[in-house]
Amino acid sequence: GNNWNKGTKITKISDLQPGDLVFFSDDVDPIGHVGIYIGDGEFIHASSGSSYCVKISSLSESYYTRMYQCARRIL
Repeated sequence: GNNWNKGTKITKISDLQPGDLVFFSDDVDPIGHVGIYIGDGEFIHASSGSSYCVKISSLSESYYTRMYQCARRIL
């Protein structure tokens, strides 16, 4: 879907609040992954790696820094 363009756009990572949705590209799609920001530079998401689990990652990890596209505040 195109839910990444709904809600309020958060233009700076420093303005993120817990509950904001963070969107990432992947090797195929402009928006191929989404997570929920939980504060302190971290977000929770369903890993698409070998473990297929829900995990907490940091937005400062090089992969997520490179793939980060935007954030939205839906509520």
